[in-house]
Amino acid sequence: MGENSDVNDIEGRKNGFQSFEHAAADIVLAASFNSSGTRIVLCSADHKIRVYNIDEDNEYFLVDQWRGHDAEVLDVQWLASSLGQFFATIGGDNKFKLWREDPSQAFKSGRRFRCIFSQSPLNHVSYVSFGSKTIRHDLFLSLITHDGLLSLLEPADPESLSSWNVIDNIYPFGQHHRGTEARFRLSFHQGEGPSTNAVFAGLDPNAISLAVSAIEHIKIYRAVKSVNEIAWAPGCLHPYDIIAAACNDGTIRIFEVNTPHEVDASSRTPAVKAYKPNGPRRALPATMRNAPSGIGAGLADMSRNAPPREVMNSLNIKHEWKQAALLSHDEAPVWKIRWIYDGSALASTGDDGKVHLWKQSLSGDYVDFAETEPV
Repeated sequence: MGENSDVNDIEGRKNGFQSFEHAAADIVLAASFNSSGTRIVLCSADHKIRVYNIDEDNEYFLVDQWRGHDAEVLDVQWLASSLGQFFATIGGDNKFKLWREDPSQAFKSGRRFRCIFSQSPLNHVSYVSFGSKTIRHDLFLSLITHDGLLSLLEPADPESLSSWNVIDNIYPFGQHHRGTEARFRLSFHQGEGPSTNAVFAGLDPNAISLAVSAIEHIKIYRAVKSVNEIAWAPGCLHPYDIIAAACNDGTIRIFEVNTPHEVDASSRTPAVKAYKPNGPRRALPATMRNAPSGIGAGLADMSRNAPPREVMNSLNIKHEWKQAALLSHDEAPVWKIRWIYDGSALASTGDDGKVHLWKQSLSGDYVDFAETEPV
């Protein structure tokens, strides 16, 4: 701030802006407000992090400052969490750090915020951008390195956030050499769910949406939380297959898998024409009559007795699927699901400690018609 700082400050207040001394010994590289707008955290090239509170008169006062990284602090973001005051940083020392406020420590003590998690990239290339996403009580982190490695993480311990699991690692734009400058950046969609049009088009309402950029390109990724178990429905109650998935986001997703085909007999595949359940089947081609089966077929080199190509092509069946139901399990992860013997009902259990029994109504909706209380 220069010699005209007082004049600039008065003019700024008239226009709704306010300047303040940030006390950094070098350039400030990033800043972030918390969700309520009552705090701001700054990171700078002098390796330090500074947190300021904003009082009722819009005056900024220093809460604490400390050396956060062993190099310049490149980026900082507050995390939306109901567990307390958290923010994350990345630095030129190849570190990602998660910080949590400790109210037991005095202001300006240098110990008010404690690092509860630190991670270095698997490929030993520095992080250049990161983002966070909160869905109800679930928190996700995504980081990208200078050579383009994108990582998605979720907490192994949601209560303390002190340990994290990597869900996936990918190179969205291929691996870049250290000498190249692709300017990778990423951003989560911050709404509660995808846009209405995307949901109407079939996107899962609980999908996580992430945009990743590199110079002139942007890629969008959609993902749902991990599936803990799947169960294929037995029986023949429907002209299609039904598969249920128990998910970590407290839902059960039920999918219908169909195999559309023409009803005209002339369009049937050779395998269908050969199959006659109530009468003799068409004789197999001579090349298949004496062919070994099972493991013996592999040992005998089936290439000498391969079936005609038209029979092999009959296995290339078109499949279509759709999500038929999204069942809520009280927002608790679902771990086990089982269909009853004829596929008319589904039992499930999860972290809520209950056993739920789901059944399809006459209208086609799945209803939680019975459940047991935890013992």
